[in-house]
Amino acid sequence: MPSVAKRMASVSISGSISATAKSLLLDSGMPLSICRLVCDLLDATNESPSNSTLISLDQALWDLTNMKNNPQTFLFDRTCPKKALDDTCLFNPKDEHLFGREKEMEALMAVKNSISRHVNSPAQSSTDSIEGSNFRGEATFLAGYAGSGKSCLLRSLVRACSEEQWFVLKCKFDKQAAPLNIMAKAFDDFFGLWGPSNGNTHSNLDPSVMESFRQVCRTIFSTIDNEGYSQLCDLSPNFSRLYPLASSLNARDQGSSSSDAVGSAENRRVYLIHLLLKSLCSTGRPVLIAFDDLQWSNSLVTGCIADFLVNDFTPGGETGRQGLLIAGTFRSNEVKEGGDLIEKINFLKHSRKINVTMLDVDELAETDIAQLISAKLGLPIRYTSELARLVHHKTRGNPLFVRQFLKAIMHNNMLEFSVRSRRWKWDCVTVDLQMISDGVAELLTSTFNLLPVPLMKTLKVVSCFGNQFEESTINAMNIGQHVLPFDMQNELLLAVKEGILEKAGPIYAFSHDLIHQAIYELVPADNRQLLHKTIGTSLLKAASNDQTIHLLAVDQIETIHL
Repeated sequence: MPSVAKRMASVSISGSISATAKSLLLDSGMPLSICRLVCDLLDATNESPSNSTLISLDQALWDLTNMKNNPQTFLFDRTCPKKALDDTCLFNPKDEHLFGREKEMEALMAVKNSISRHVNSPAQSSTDSIEGSNFRGEATFLAGYAGSGKSCLLRSLVRACSEEQWFVLKCKFDKQAAPLNIMAKAFDDFFGLWGPSNGNTHSNLDPSVMESFRQVCRTIFSTIDNEGYSQLCDLSPNFSRLYPLASSLNARDQGSSSSDAVGSAENRRVYLIHLLLKSLCSTGRPVLIAFDDLQWSNSLVTGCIADFLVNDFTPGGETGRQGLLIAGTFRSNEVKEGGDLIEKINFLKHSRKINVTMLDVDELAETDIAQLISAKLGLPIRYTSELARLVHHKTRGNPLFVRQFLKAIMHNNMLEFSVRSRRWKWDCVTVDLQMISDGVAELLTSTFNLLPVPLMKTLKVVSCFGNQFEESTINAMNIGQHVLPFDMQNELLLAVKEGILEKAGPIYAFSHDLIHQAIYELVPADNRQLLHKTIGTSLLKAASNDQTIHLLAVDQIETIHL
């Protein structure tokens, strides 16, 4: 076979040189991405360049850099539509690469690193602690519209702190659960990580982490008496499962009694939460408390945290250097300027006990969306720029809206993978005809209407539990099938595949609170009470001696009266 160069020399001047070059290079076995780049370089001399024509060598360098750094996406050919769809990660809720959020991530990492440096530096050597103490506190709040990516940023911070073996508490508020209960559950989940029921031998943990946890237990037991222990076990059932471990840590009955804080049940809970926070911060290990969707918290929770930081927390403990990072998100359009949350944030600022950082999470720029679509479709930005302009106009730069819009035009076959062309194809004129909703919720609703009926029925049922629920709850409802006449577990697996839910161990969670909200609101208001009652009655029948299932049943029935 003659070389490509010789065959190119035989091409008529009047013919399409780039098209011929592409054909010859493909025949020689070169990847389509290489052929495309060569053709675009040849077309750069045309008097009538196309949208894909290279206009600078920087664009060619961008192509080559991506081929080198991410060959699976930008270099190798694609021939399987399913694999191409999976590679977009649009239906994978765990794909949380943050496009256009580099500045916000940099700010979050800077705050995290300042805490780490303080805790790990020798005593009295740090100059960045508040008022010269051995304690450094930081609070960072992310504000933006629903779907702007605040929760993704927060989860990225949680992952980074967890990888560095911080103590991490996660609270995600929603409309259907009492905020103080959610905060109590965050502590319960934390203690559950260390319990034998988790099946974790902790052999993968640094011994210093285990020692820090034991120190937390020692501090707790040196502060409470038997009555306080009983109240703490009510707050965190998982803590009671750790008692065999804790009892070996020289628990003392003569400690100050939690009954000193006797008052309302809420006051006792606030007292215990302060005690737990102080114990966590006493070990010399940095602590992160992540609050998601603070617009659904209340003055009791925000007041509890603010009061702890400003008035109740006294640095000390066995180690000397302590660090606490409070990170929270809230919807800026759902929080009043003079409301309780903003008031508590200003209280922290003026106290000078803790550094406060405010980050506005705005809409994505057109260039950000161009990079996102380029990465999802595995095409150079010059090929996706026109589509990016259209998507930006349709979605107003809302990241969740962008993702859902791309999924919608895929469902409607406006964005398809062409086996023949080995790339994604679309027609911007056709895409422009896609009806645009007034908001993300409306687009989500129209997408949900395309789902199978059993799946939608299951999603409506589980939305009654809030943003997340446990597999054991579904198993309990499947007994007797009093709620739905089929196995809901099978439908939940399909929901995970569709990207509506994500699953971590025994926990299911909606991939975004807007998705949960949209599904719950699909249940007619007149039918919600009946659905909650049916769920509660079913769980009561299945509860037997399971206290957790029994409490869930009571919560569902009590929802009727709210």
